Amino acid sequence: MDTFDLVRIAGTLICLTGIVLCWRFARTRVGAVAAPRLKAVALAGFVAAPLGALAVANYHTFEGTHAVDGCARCHVMWPMVNDLKDPASDSLAARHYRQAWISTNECYGCHADYGWRGSLKAKMDGFRHLSRYTTGTYQEPIVFRGHFNNGNCLKCHAGTPPFEQVSSHRLAARVLSESAMSCLNCHGDAHPTRAQRTPGSSAYAHLMEKPR
Repeated sequence: MDTFDLVRIAGTLICLTGIVLCWRFARTRVGAVAAPRLKAVALAGFVAAPLGALAVANYHTFEGTHAVDGCARCHVMWPMVNDLKDPASDSLAARHYRQAWISTNECYGCHADYGWRGSLKAKMDGFRHLSRYTTGTYQEPIVFRGHFNNGNCLKCHAGTPPFEQVSSHRLAARVLSESAMSCLNCHGDAHPTRAQRTPGSSAYAHLMEKPR
């Protein structure tokens, strides 16, 4: 049993406790003067328990976005996850995964900008993605909104001997640091192309298999 299982159990217990307390309050006959115990039950059932459940749910959501499995919960992300784990894929994400260059939380490792503000932005984007996915207000293939920050690559690669030994890296250091030129210009697509992820393409059926 891992941390997330414990969080799920805790959230379930809090919700059940709130339901029982609310039921207890509803079944209690209120006289002219409400007993202090009844007020406590009402406070716990209608305020404390929902706030506790909200806190647990938010923790689970925030931490769950770090894991690859968190991305795989939305079927529109299955092409990215399937390609990531495909040993025959030559995409940038698959190469990183295959070589274990990022040991855990591979999606989050590349898509969260450095520092607490980057982490917060990634989580806010995650909530936006969740709302669009839940309400069905998206189109396939999904398209990255914004501009990829090379800092997500440079936070691991910059300053390392293999990176610095490449002359083009040294020549383009300024434009790379300013994201005026994308790392993907030279290193290829990070994920399956938009054409491959479009319904009806020859690769779509394979990419849309439920990840294991």
